[in-house]
Amino acid sequence: MSSNLLQLQELAHKSSAVEWFKGLFNQVHMEITDTGEKFTLVHHGNSVEISSGFRAAKPNFVIPLESENINRLTAAFSDNTIGAQEQYRIVKFMLKPCLKAALEMPILNNKTLLKIVKVDKHWQEALLDPQGNEDEQVTIIHVNKQWLVIPGYHGTPQRRLLLTPDQLMDFQRRVLAADASGKVADWVKLARWYVKWREQITIKL
Repeated sequence: MSSNLLQLQELAHKSSAVEWFKGLFNQVHMEITDTGEKFTLVHHGNSVEISSGFRAAKPNFVIPLESENINRLTAAFSDNTIGAQEQYRIVKFMLKPCLKAALEMPILNNKTLLKIVKVDKHWQEALLDPQGNEDEQVTIIHVNKQWLVIPGYHGTPQRRLLLTPDQLMDFQRRVLAADASGKVADWVKLARWYVKWREQITIKL
């Protein structure tokens, strides 16, 4: 059994880690880029199951990490508490995977829903660190009927969003809940919330 798998299993037995990730994913694929290892994590609500390899079912998202990131993740939950800096580091790795997964959901490519939300075709996002500085900047563009998530700021966007780790986690939990319900009414409710929320985190360029 590899060191990375042992550490992930250790995390799965930490009640604080299980609770922190609750609602953020049902199933996620984790790829360790420096060792080539692949793991599937399934959140059952009160427990997390970890297995080697990628399961056939489509995950909520895929997160590429290095062994050092697993070490830091384990250390972050070692005392069963997560500080602002530790939370920021975890969420930083989730920004792009969560965003890509959300944009690939069929319902979020529904013309009627997109009309309700008035989704921009070109916007930018940045995650704020605990000191309020912009970091992990991305540009989102819709071209040829597909969404592209590009690292860094590019072009002239229709808007720019600045999010804290808490705001990103809140968004992810709401999207996952709507997707799990599968009800159009829940997606419409989420869309209306998103329109107001988006205005709150939009800055003037």
